[in-house]
Amino acid sequence: MTRSLGSVLRKLRPWLVGWFAFQAVVAAAGRLTAWRKNEGDESSTSIRRVLTHYGLELHPRNPALSRLRVDLAMSGAEIDLTGIPQPADGIDLTLRVLMGGVAVRVPADWRVWWRFRGVGGMGGDGVVARTHDEHSADLRIYADVLLGGIGVEAG
Repeated sequence: MTRSLGSVLRKLRPWLVGWFAFQAVVAAAGRLTAWRKNEGDESSTSIRRVLTHYGLELHPRNPALSRLRVDLAMSGAEIDLTGIPQPADGIDLTLRVLMGGVAVRVPADWRVWWRFRGVGGMGGDGVVARTHDEHSADLRIYADVLLGGIGVEAG
């Protein structure tokens, strides 16, 4: 019995080493890309984040925020917009998600518009007012997703 187990482990070892090496390469590439592409902080009017493998919590606080862009691969993000007042011209949120998930929290009185392309899902919690007029929305979400999901909820 132990002989067959040892044989199986020897056969699996190259696959396991290859899988962990692949994960390490993707994580290193993500860190390098994030170092080059990340812009702004929570007090900026435009914020961009690139992330692989880890989680992101973003709580923008600048009332003049106009644009957010988040690129995720094998990770998750929570974007909380409840700390800023209703924008005059709306906020553009661009999400590119690969095997990940995003939770977007907005004030209950905001109108949200979204365009979703890809494989996965997107939805609201039933409290958020979804509008079909892109120009009158307080938050416009442009989502390109492959095997992921996006949820919009009132906070």
